[in-house]
Amino acid sequence: MLFLKRNKYFSLLSLLCLLSIALCGCAVVGPPVSQEEIQAASDELKVKAVKYQIDSLTKVNNIGYRLLMKLPDEDKKGSFVFSGLLLSEIDPHLQRLYQITEDRGVVVVGVVDHSPAQQSGIIAGDVIKSIDGLPIHGLPDVAYVFNHKADNQQVELSLLGGGSEKKSVFRLGAKPLDVSFRMVDEQEVNAGASPNLIVVTYGLMRFAKNDDEIAVVLGHELAHIARGHHVKESGIGLISMITGIAAGIGANKVSPGSADAVTRAVSSAFNARFSQDFEREADYFGLKYAFAAGFDSDAGVSVWERFAIEIPESMTRNFFSSHPSSPERMARLQKIAQELKSQSGPLGSKQ
Repeated sequence: MLFLKRNKYFSLLSLLCLLSIALCGCAVVGPPVSQEEIQAASDELKVKAVKYQIDSLTKVNNIGYRLLMKLPDEDKKGSFVFSGLLLSEIDPHLQRLYQITEDRGVVVVGVVDHSPAQQSGIIAGDVIKSIDGLPIHGLPDVAYVFNHKADNQQVELSLLGGGSEKKSVFRLGAKPLDVSFRMVDEQEVNAGASPNLIVVTYGLMRFAKNDDEIAVVLGHELAHIARGHHVKESGIGLISMITGIAAGIGANKVSPGSADAVTRAVSSAFNARFSQDFEREADYFGLKYAFAAGFDSDAGVSVWERFAIEIPESMTRNFFSSHPSSPERMARLQKIAQELKSQSGPLGSKQ
């Protein structure tokens, strides 16, 4: 009897051992990874994510200002300060991206093509130490300086780049509308406009196939502003929003004291609702703006064709409550594109 009990005991033990070996054999996890290695990988990915955000921001600003500078005279509203600087306050990810030793201050994350800042030699990664002798500790300091400047006035920047100090002197440029361009960290395919701001989501950037399609979308939003579709001005101008708008690296990338203004402006941009006639007018003039700036007017057709296919609810008349349906917009934009190609003059030929 004792022998049988021992046999049962050893049999059970052997079974458990075999089961354990079998289970372990089904989960080959490879070499172990420490928490430190996981954290290092996370930090590296965050830096790459910031680089992607900066690249998207720069692309939108390059296209947006190209449209702005080609606006027809009747849609220009004045002369507003333009430097071409895209700025952010220094954080650990930007320190790693640009190999910055300073742990606070303002860094250039991008410059708009053909802008005064670019022509003066300023590049991404330069840290602004002073402007016209005023020490720069944060974005509010930059806002203070530019708030007291007019277009064509000279500014002198003291910068730190590549481990050495340098000077940059240039005259501020002008743009015909007080409008800035911003990215927000949303995955839905969307864009919006408030009286002084055009907002684009990362979802839209992934949806658009090329710069021409982005230009058509930005042109549409720009037309809402230029054609006066906003009934009530928000009272928030570019300079007063520079602390959050200048960089625009995600909706949460704002400096202390500016969050409320930025949040209101972004909310206003996405919540704006226009009549279907205003939407049709924005389609019409937006495509004209894109064509005048040298973009392909046929991109407007391709955008709405793909929008209808990939987002079928846009084919209904109550799309976003007020927008014309995608089939209607596609058919109308085809006619507008044909009209543009047959015209001559500043809005009827590529420049």
